[in-house]
Amino acid sequence: MLGKGAVGKTSLIFRFVHNRIPKEHDPTVEDFYHFNLKTKSGEREIHILDTAGEEDYQDMLDKWISQASGFILVFAINDLETFTSLKKVIKRIKENEADNLPFVVVGNKCDLGLKREVTIQQGEELAKSLGAKYLETSALTDSNGNVKVAFELCGNMIINKTRKIDDDGKCCCPIF
Repeated sequence: MLGKGAVGKTSLIFRFVHNRIPKEHDPTVEDFYHFNLKTKSGEREIHILDTAGEEDYQDMLDKWISQASGFILVFAINDLETFTSLKKVIKRIKENEADNLPFVVVGNKCDLGLKREVTIQQGEELAKSLGAKYLETSALTDSNGNVKVAFELCGNMIINKTRKIDDDGKCCCPIF
């Protein structure tokens, strides 16, 4: 999960993993979450790294990118600056030669549609430039169900891209 601070990364994870948002929240530095993803070939454990979006922690970005098997890039639809800042993140991903990994672009806070500063078309164009999918979500309400879709989509894309067969003929995949 990459994106500026206060775009809702932690809230999206909580909505997905616990079906709620946190009551109180301190800015994230680095937190890990796990969930089991059901696939056609069985269940896979997926690891989610919740990253800091604050400028003070951007020196950790290269480490986070190097550990990733895929990315969910998050911005707030009511804050154009959070959208434009993703270009810096994408540049760092490319510099780390990780741009061949799966991406999902998420415009969060769609419950604030009346305050929209980023159009659906802008989100779709960014996603298309990355060969990614674009979804709009609301961690607060999840009224369109796209929170679950975003995580499952990214998880399945990672599994499909990184699927390997071990010596016993079993399917395995690296963590995300």
